[in-house]
Amino acid sequence: METVLSDKSVQQKYKVKLPQLHAGQIDVAQSGARFKVLVAGRRWGKTRLGVWLCIAKAMQGKKTWWVAPTYSMAMEGWKEIRRLGIDYGCFVKEYEKTLYTPTGGFVTVRSADNPDRLRGAGLDFIVLDECAYIKEQTWKEVLRPTLTERQGGALFISTPKGYNWFSRIYDDAKNNKDWARWQKPTSSNPLVPKEELAIA
Repeated sequence: METVLSDKSVQQKYKVKLPQLHAGQIDVAQSGARFKVLVAGRRWGKTRLGVWLCIAKAMQGKKTWWVAPTYSMAMEGWKEIRRLGIDYGCFVKEYEKTLYTPTGGFVTVRSADNPDRLRGAGLDFIVLDECAYIKEQTWKEVLRPTLTERQGGALFISTPKGYNWFSRIYDDAKNNKDWARWQKPTSSNPLVPKEELAIA
C-alpha cells in the first residue's frame, strides 16, 4: 500500500510542503496498516500527526473525517486543519467545518456527542481523536460501517484512560491483520524540552 508520504506527484503538483514531523510521527505515518492505534502522552504530537494525515489523504482526492468526543474538542482539531489546509491552497467552508482540496478530496470535522449525525457517509479515512472518550458503539455501529464501501482506514489516537475499548483495540492490534499499534511517551517528542518535562 502506498503511503501518503511517498506520493510525490501530489506533493509536486500542488507544492505540498510536509510539516515538521519527528521520528515517532513519521514512523506511524509511514506504516501501511489500514488501522493504526496510537497511545501517546500529552504534547507528543498526536493532533499534529492526525491533522496532517487527514489533509494528506484529502490531497489524494480522498474523503476524510476528523471525529472528536465533543464539539469543543473537535474545534481544537478544526483550528489545526484549517491553518494547515490554507497553506496547501485548500478551500475552507467554515460553517460546514470542512476543508476542500484542489484534488477533489475533503476533511470534515465532526463531534461524536450525537452519533446519529455521523451516519450515512462513505469515507476513505477517519481520525478518532481522544477516542478513549468516544463510546465504543459509536465506532462499531456508526463509524466503522462508513469505511466498508471504500475500504477506508482509521487512526485511533488518545491519551490512556484506564481499561476500556480503546485499550482493548490496542491489545488486539498486535494480532489482527491490517492493524498496527504504538505506545509513545511524551518524552519521545524531541521538540519538548526534557527540563520542562522534569519540572512538570
